[in-house]
Amino acid sequence: MAEKKKADQWSSRWGLILSCIGMAVGTGNIWRFPRVAASQGGGAFILVVMIGLFIWAIPCLIAEAVWGKVTRMGVIGSFKEMVGRKWTWMGTVVAIISLGIAFYYAVVVGWCVRYFVYAITGVVKPGLDSEALWTAFSTTPGAMVPWHLVVMLAATLIIFKGVSEGLEKINKVLIPLLFIMLIVLAIRANMLPGSAEGLRFLFQPKWADLLKGRVWLEGLTQVAWSTGAGWGLMLTYFVYTKKREDIVLNATTVCFGDTTAGFLAALAIIPTIFALSPDPQAAVATGNTGLAFIHLTNLFTVMPGGVFFASTFFLALIFAGFSSLLSMVELGVRLLMDAGWNRKKAAIGAGIGITVLGLPSAWSMTFLDNQDWVWGVGLLLSGLLFSLAAIKIGVQKIWDEHIAPDSDLQAPWMWKLIYLFPLWFVIVFSWWIKQAADWYPDTYMKWLPISEYTFTVGTMVYQWAIVVVIALVLNNWLADKSTFKFEATE
Repeated sequence: MAEKKKADQWSSRWGLILSCIGMAVGTGNIWRFPRVAASQGGGAFILVVMIGLFIWAIPCLIAEAVWGKVTRMGVIGSFKEMVGRKWTWMGTVVAIISLGIAFYYAVVVGWCVRYFVYAITGVVKPGLDSEALWTAFSTTPGAMVPWHLVVMLAATLIIFKGVSEGLEKINKVLIPLLFIMLIVLAIRANMLPGSAEGLRFLFQPKWADLLKGRVWLEGLTQVAWSTGAGWGLMLTYFVYTKKREDIVLNATTVCFGDTTAGFLAALAIIPTIFALSPDPQAAVATGNTGLAFIHLTNLFTVMPGGVFFASTFFLALIFAGFSSLLSMVELGVRLLMDAGWNRKKAAIGAGIGITVLGLPSAWSMTFLDNQDWVWGVGLLLSGLLFSLAAIKIGVQKIWDEHIAPDSDLQAPWMWKLIYLFPLWFVIVFSWWIKQAADWYPDTYMKWLPISEYTFTVGTMVYQWAIVVVIALVLNNWLADKSTFKFEATE
């Protein structure tokens, strides 16, 4: 039987909600959502995202919240307690995928810090070659390392202070300010001459696109990536809730808060591009980093008040990314605390571990791109494991025993949509396989060297297989190590 270990918890419901929204809102809301929305049918894509919240994100976040609230353990121990000792490996796979993202995500937040410094020190100014600036920063060996270290030091210090004094206090500042900054940027963008064309491009419904499979697949993928569904992060935060916390209402609030951030970012970015860019379509068609660090950076150099708005934009990116990173570090901390470590020791251990294992991504963009591909798509696998576990336990049983008694939002149909997750996984993952096979028809199952086979199906499948084998081999050992539960108050 797991031992109980007292620790601090959320001091208020707003602290929990804001922290969970911070967990969900990340850099993908700021630079991926607007870009994909604009390139995948505008209003049609947004409709798909809204549907995706119900058929993917909300059910998955409800499952995570149940696991955390019921077991009071991190993602590994929670699967042991919920599904059974021999299924501990499922939690291990979810944990490794999320930590795999944390290793490179800290580097990405470091980019945002670097560009914020560029903005406030006058580097972002008329005449700047934004493409050359990004190329020099991203390809110079070691240039990203100091910013990675700064970000991880800050994250570790906050996690070190605990839930109420660290996570809750910082998110009560970061998240409201993030939304304020996005609103300011959106208002300014829509005051620019020509911005109305961007709004039309973004929101004018292209209903024929609803018949295109790619719009649906991109929408479901966006939902999985941006809401944190399947990461195990919501689970970790719900370890620290009071015993009577409403799961359905909080999961729904987090999803709509996350999507609102994406809408605001789209309102800020797409009108700016259409108002100032000589080729808006080319800017929208670029990747995430190209949009943020090359095209938008260049537009800030010609925008009236560009220094202020560049600083605000990159600060918003920092807040979005850093609040998500904190939840990833806390996931690692919770795992160590489940093994009996005290918070301070666990914070230092997780901080050092993520810092060190993030160094390869800080040194090589190719390695970072590969890890983003492998573990970003791997979130689909995490969601699948939560759904299979829920089905094994009994979806109706979970609703009756763990969700309905404390829920003001009695909507069992939202929860029961978790039955469909295996179908969504097959459809969406098959699309990723087809896409990678189209890119590399002769080599799509190869994976080494990573520098050559960065975005193949093989590099995903083989790295996932290694993780599953490790999780299976360590199943009993990790089950024995995960013995300390958090003891919640009423």
